[in-house]
Amino acid sequence: MECTFEIEVAEPKRGEMMFRPYVNFRIKQLNLTPQCMTDREIDEQVDLLIRDVKKLGTAAKRKLKDAMARHDQLLAER
Repeated sequence: MECTFEIEVAEPKRGEMMFRPYVNFRIKQLNLTPQCMTDREIDEQVDLLIRDVKKLGTAAKRKLKDAMARHDQLLAER
């Protein structure tokens, strides 16, 4: 099972109208082709998917935190 995500950060640029930064994320590729024959195999595949989604959450939070720091810096400069 393979899952690929894309994270996009939307944030104001210097000189633009200010808004609170946010992240968009989307699934670019989701390859769900395992042939599971036991409960254990199903659990393993679901666990792999959960692991990928948790990685997405961690990366999205990091990008949002960085964008918020830049946002706060822009506000301080005004």
